[in-house]
Amino acid sequence: MKKTIQWTGMILAAALVLAACGQNNEEKTSATPSQAAASPSSSQTASASPELSPIQEGTIKLQEETKKLQEAIEKQDAAEVKRLGKAINDAWLAYENSVRQTFPLEYTEVEKYEMPIFSASAYDKVDFDSLKVTAEKLQGALAALLNAKETTGTTSELLEKAVANYKTYVEEQAEQLVSQTKVFVEAVKAGDAEKAKLEYPKARVFFENIEPIAESFGDLDPRIDARLADVEDENTWSGFHRIEKALWLDNSMEGMDAYADLLVKDTEELLAKVKTLELEPKAMVAGAMELLNEAAISKITGEEEIYSHTDLVDFAANVDGSKSVYLAIIPALNEKNTDLADQLDKQFQLLEKTLGEHQTDGVFVSYDKLTTEQIRAISDQISQLSNLMSQTASIL
Repeated sequence: MKKTIQWTGMILAAALVLAACGQNNEEKTSATPSQAAASPSSSQTASASPELSPIQEGTIKLQEETKKLQEAIEKQDAAEVKRLGKAINDAWLAYENSVRQTFPLEYTEVEKYEMPIFSASAYDKVDFDSLKVTAEKLQGALAALLNAKETTGTTSELLEKAVANYKTYVEEQAEQLVSQTKVFVEAVKAGDAEKAKLEYPKARVFFENIEPIAESFGDLDPRIDARLADVEDENTWSGFHRIEKALWLDNSMEGMDAYADLLVKDTEELLAKVKTLELEPKAMVAGAMELLNEAAISKITGEEEIYSHTDLVDFAANVDGSKSVYLAIIPALNEKNTDLADQLDKQFQLLEKTLGEHQTDGVFVSYDKLTTEQIRAISDQISQLSNLMSQTASIL
């Protein structure tokens, strides 16, 4: 998939994609002698190694480009980092479809770390520290891919592992939600409105990534995410949007300490519940569809972030969360409907590109700055994505 420019902070945190995929996979084997010799620092090239498969050759090339990126990061050479970010993306695009078909679990690991590297290549300001960590993780994912053995397991076994990896992703997002909410709350309680406004969307993205999961826990979701229009008595209103109103409309944080403390407590409860959750592929897909439908029909009006106008952050997070579901069901798509997998891949690409056009140096513009035509384009593309996701339900 051609990668598109996404908000750096959100991408690096969310990491839209599945955690721990391809790791601890009993179906991987140790490297063969020819594989072990072929490393980013080795003088041996793919062309001189006829024993290597095309996927191994592509992976070695990608390792070499990533090694150059790591060297440029150490030198803090921003121009070279940007050039190599694009080169890495080109190298991945050259063979990613083959990887998706043959090694779906390893594919998601590489995808998770390659995307933010490419995204950062377009920003004026390079976050060298974050990119250093991401590049190291990409090298680890590439090493796992290079040594991977084509699975002999059934599709159902692969799907079971992928769903387990998705649950890990959900848990990590919930943990990040708690952590980032505490940072946001600290700013609120300190009376630092400007910092609180900066931290608000950073916390929101982790909730929006896993919103369908949160909605499965009764009144916990409205306690965290209800809007004023959702409640009958404003005195019972709590959560992110209660504080959002105080920050952007009331311009006063008086009385917000209690709501801030309650928000931390509720996100911690969400994390605890997530850890006990049992997931099923069809339920995951249904949640993703519901989330996309809600975004295309109601959230698109700007009702979600009516005071802060950070709606594009929510949309991007909803798309990332839905994409993580798509990645989880790739084993089933590979077996039963590769055409649908390709269509989903392209539609995610298109929507990410469209959303990326509304960023400045990786930060989304205020939603009220978009034209009616721009909003309609986003809505139509989200609707199409939801329709494609609905078709996956029949193969699970």
